[in-house]
Amino acid sequence: MDSRRFTSAAELRAVFNAIVLPRAERGELQELVLSSAQAGPASRQPPGTVSELVGYCEAGLRVAVAHRFVTPDGEVAASGRPDPKEVRMDGELLVLDRRAT
Repeated sequence: MDSRRFTSAAELRAVFNAIVLPRAERGELQELVLSSAQAGPASRQPPGTVSELVGYCEAGLRVAVAHRFVTPDGEVAASGRPDPKEVRMDGELLVLDRRAT
């Protein structure tokens, strides 16, 4: 079992963008939509935008979880990249510390 370490959004994004996202883009990780719902008005997203929680998996093991808004034209909104919530790396589960953001 991985040890859990809470970390800042900045560190989590850096790890996710450097390690997880490139592997997902190369097709090495499977994306699994864990939940999906219409984005509410508080999100300030265009009408029809969907809020998704996505798991990134390798051989059945979840290596990351991220949130993204997907616009009606299929684009990832905001920065164009998912917002990571946790990343498994080197025997450690990095988890977003909401107090550090």
